[in-house]
Amino acid sequence: MRDFRDAKAMAKSIRAALAAKGQKISISESLELVAKAFGVSDWNTMAAVIKTAEQQPNELPASPPDNKASFDRLAMALGWNDWDALTAALRSVSPDLPGRRAPSDRGAPLETAPARLTGTSFSAALQASLERSVALATERKHGYTTLEHLLLALTDDEDAARVLMACKVDLAMLKATLVRYVDEELRRLSDMGDPGHPAPTAGFHRVIQRAVIHVQTSGRNEVTGANVLVAMFSEAESHAFHFLQVQRMTRRDAVNFIAHGIRKGDAAA
Repeated sequence: MRDFRDAKAMAKSIRAALAAKGQKISISESLELVAKAFGVSDWNTMAAVIKTAEQQPNELPASPPDNKASFDRLAMALGWNDWDALTAALRSVSPDLPGRRAPSDRGAPLETAPARLTGTSFSAALQASLERSVALATERKHGYTTLEHLLLALTDDEDAARVLMACKVDLAMLKATLVRYVDEELRRLSDMGDPGHPAPTAGFHRVIQRAVIHVQTSGRNEVTGANVLVAMFSEAESHAFHFLQVQRMTRRDAVNFIAHGIRKGDAAA
């Protein structure tokens, strides 16, 4: 039976399971996810409940009902069928490779689609951008939808484009670079996968999942193109990341604008 006093162990399981898929989240993010799965507003509140239980073992507060369903939903959002499948996945990871990265963004996709955490949704603009990225791959008869297709789609996403411009990115140049790369360098994808239904690559999945997790742990309910753009900076081996670097854009630039409204080059208040 899952118990709220096992919260830290559960958070550790989440981090290890995601690391095996090549996706890293911080300790604090994993703790916030577990707290919400138990129906608690945040980790600080959860920690206080645990401390009280440890000090007064005979007066344990009642744990929230249906914890199994809550953790199964959490596991599903992270790409597993249920919590038991998540923990079972840990046993399949070689001990000497506890944090194996998923294959680079050049081959087969993950088996599961990027799921959403309960109560979290994509903005209308992001939904359109995701569909546009698939269309960009389909019209070129590419077998997979890559991060570069996604970044190209985001150049026309109102939320992502606003961040790009605030970070002094030359949108026209970035778009031209991406179109050239997708048309010429990704031509080989026409001989791979299913050109009629280009599945998202592993990198694509990781970026979407990372954006969803960040939004959920921040206490918000809607994922936007801006969140996805920030999540791309964790894919340092991708060409999408390289193209943003060429424009001298950093993750910090993006976060400063999204969180504080500070444009690149502006003096902090």
